[in-house]
Amino acid sequence: MEMSPIHDQSRTFCERLVASCQTLGDSIAMRVVGSESDTLTFKDTLAQIRSLAYKLKIEGIKEGDRVALIGENHPCWAIAYLGTIYSGAVCVPIDPNGETSTIANFIENSAAKLLFISPEIRGRIPAIESRVGKSLRVIEWRASDREGERFEDWVTTEVPESWIHHPPSDNNSMAVLIYTSGTTGTPKGVPLTHGNIVAELDGVNKVLEISPTERLLSLLPLFHAYLQIANLWIAITKGCQVGYLKELSPQELSYAMREFKPTMLTTVPRLWYLFHKKIFDAINSKPRLSRGLVKSLLRLNGFLRDHLNINLGPRIFKQVHEGFGGHLDKAISAGSRFDSDVATDFHRLGFTILQGYGLTETSGAATATYVDDNRVGSVGKPVFNAEVKIDDPDSEGIGEVLIRGPIVFGGYYNNPNATREAFTEDGWFKSGDLGRFDEDGHLYIVGRAKDVIVLPNGKNVHPEDLEVHYLKTPLVAELAVLGVDDPSLGHAGAEKLVAVVVPDFEYMKSEGIANTKEVIRFALDSLGRDLPEYQRVREYLVRAEPLPRTATRKIRRFELRKEILSGSDSGEDSTEELKWILGPTDAEILSTPAGQLVLSLIGGQKKIESTIHPDMNLEIDLGLDSLARAEIIAGIQIKLGIEMTGEDAAKILTVREVIDFVSSRADATVIGRSRETISWGEILKSDGNVPEEILPILKPNIIGTIVAFLVMKLARLFFGIFLRLEVKGIEKLNQVEAPFIICPNHQSFLDGFVLCSTYDFKTFSRIFHVGTSEIFGGPFMSKLARLIRVVPIDPDTSLIKAMRAGSIGLRYGKILNIYPEGERGFDGRLHPFKNGAAILSTELGIPIVPVAMDGLHKVWPRDSTRIRPGKVRITICEPIEVDDRKDSEQETYSDLTEELRVRIQNELDSMRSRG
Repeated sequence: MEMSPIHDQSRTFCERLVASCQTLGDSIAMRVVGSESDTLTFKDTLAQIRSLAYKLKIEGIKEGDRVALIGENHPCWAIAYLGTIYSGAVCVPIDPNGETSTIANFIENSAAKLLFISPEIRGRIPAIESRVGKSLRVIEWRASDREGERFEDWVTTEVPESWIHHPPSDNNSMAVLIYTSGTTGTPKGVPLTHGNIVAELDGVNKVLEISPTERLLSLLPLFHAYLQIANLWIAITKGCQVGYLKELSPQELSYAMREFKPTMLTTVPRLWYLFHKKIFDAINSKPRLSRGLVKSLLRLNGFLRDHLNINLGPRIFKQVHEGFGGHLDKAISAGSRFDSDVATDFHRLGFTILQGYGLTETSGAATATYVDDNRVGSVGKPVFNAEVKIDDPDSEGIGEVLIRGPIVFGGYYNNPNATREAFTEDGWFKSGDLGRFDEDGHLYIVGRAKDVIVLPNGKNVHPEDLEVHYLKTPLVAELAVLGVDDPSLGHAGAEKLVAVVVPDFEYMKSEGIANTKEVIRFALDSLGRDLPEYQRVREYLVRAEPLPRTATRKIRRFELRKEILSGSDSGEDSTEELKWILGPTDAEILSTPAGQLVLSLIGGQKKIESTIHPDMNLEIDLGLDSLARAEIIAGIQIKLGIEMTGEDAAKILTVREVIDFVSSRADATVIGRSRETISWGEILKSDGNVPEEILPILKPNIIGTIVAFLVMKLARLFFGIFLRLEVKGIEKLNQVEAPFIICPNHQSFLDGFVLCSTYDFKTFSRIFHVGTSEIFGGPFMSKLARLIRVVPIDPDTSLIKAMRAGSIGLRYGKILNIYPEGERGFDGRLHPFKNGAAILSTELGIPIVPVAMDGLHKVWPRDSTRIRPGKVRITICEPIEVDDRKDSEQETYSDLTEELRVRIQNELDSMRSRG
């Protein structure tokens, strides 16, 4: 097929549009996937564009007048956009999900004379008109009734033969006025000319080899310049078919991939990360042998692609490729930097993801990677019609990215001050992004200049780099790293690193994870070990609701920082009336016997002064820790006489899920009689039944105990040399009458072995531990557990069972070793202490012996397989005798836990001061 008219670089955008539509005629230009009625050929498209353009003219819309476009993605959106540009008027695309005040400001600022809208916007027009202060002329496409002006009439207006060859606007005329999303400050209008569009098209044409056989699936909102390049500028001039979704949902996306079979996808990194997570979650759920095979095949295909230019990915990983329709050839990511590890994984799977970099002010892409020069991690080299340089680079070559060329806009709309600030004196546009070039001329973006966090030590931290790193855990759905003022540092402007985290609740349910905050902190701390000390995030704020983002999925950091500083995301309870509004169905659920029981159990744990909503997360929204959740679960089990497995407990994360569980396991009559709350004293009360797991602890094998003690004494000799072990206060253990609780801080898997090696036979023969069944559940480890007296119960999902096991052992006169942190640290710092030891101590009236251990986190670091020699110190502190504090249980538990933490911290400080 002869396509030379489409490639003629001397033609304007509208001339290219006409040539393409006339050449391709009856080929499909655009359609809604799954809807035959919403399908347009190129011939139909050109006819509707000309019709709408002519209608604008006869309705008094002159060249240069502004026409606003507000709506969801649809072929009508494309026709309204292209018809407006073709007429010589200026199209003003506006985010349909923007605030009413923002939309009104854009309409007022642009002086738009007409609005094309989708049905979803109709209900907002009165509020917008109220803000603007006048009536607006509105044309709605796909109107459900026949009131007012019909979009169908605008695209079927008969066009006189004399106007068919209406000359398009020249390259100096404004074509589009796009208001930047602007995460801070006042958004600015970016006017792009017909010449800017042509320059961008010519640049992209040299990067991508695009033919009329391409099928583009539209996933992102069209009001953003990036999508206009692909779905409108390229598609209409190169003859590509564009598919639109009925709605952006996982189900519709999956259907569209299979039915439309796209050859090209253009989207942002965030969506690729979601695709990646889904693929690799499925891989990681397979048996170990299968996982190993897949990883070997990934490495093999990566080697073949890198060294032999052979791509077996579509065959080896056929199922993955079929998930994208089986024909995906070009995948393009832009909008923010791309995680190089994710890019490598897609490369090994057989996909080619090209990356681009640019801004609305540069008409889209200013740099791009090429198929034959696709360097992972970089955003490529400058495209044709663009010059790029780094302004005032530092010692690492990092500086602000400056851009110049015909793709760059001429200045902000009616905003000379912003225009002056945006350009250097010699005409380079200042992007606001920080970047560097490698020795081969590939550009790497490291972050936004305004987002750089300056730490008290003078180090600069780029939050996007840290976010990419910390998002490697499947536990997290979203994460933002911010710099927040830290008054504790004693001087103004000093910032600390804070991560705002949104968990992936579906993944946690599938994995049976109940203690959201603790598990996430553990995972993120582990990832932090791979970073330099100054880049490690120490404070995590976990929230259930999504992060605030712009329409192009960029994090609204300014807004998020304001939320934190105002206290709404401070890590404290956030149960504001405005955030959680009870609908009739919600109120009905809470008023049921099951709902009332659950509310009473929650009220017994914590005073909640505002409305409880069924969709509140127990841990994040209501602030209930693992022990409080366990007490609620115990209340349900004891009062209703039902069993709840660890798997059940892991799946109830919200108030609604607890109510549903209660409703499914007991009738209303039984529930109605069980409204009073319970205490830990009642939970731990002995019923005479001894769990099978603890029997070996109560009646130990004396021969086995002697053998284990001798082994430990041999280990003590080894530890004395290898760890230069220093122990103080061991005699204090013989001054306390059993039963009692030993509470050391937790630094390593070696903690228990090293500590037990220091005991005399009297203490050693009585000691027992409650350890996670994940470690001590296998055939070999279960035998080892018996030898060293570990009760294998997972405290995360079976906390009540673990607490009862500890209580039974103590009632039999044993000595319980329990780690109040519940997890190993990685840098020697204490993690938050749990109340478990304090509860047992208070309810049973037995003392706690604090133990400070230091150095083992260096001997066997967390997430490391290497054990190295070092210096280890252990100090047995003075016992904490427990008074009768039953009148205020919750305060007693917390006070005792804090006293325990302070004693251990003081001793650690003393150890470290000695060097």
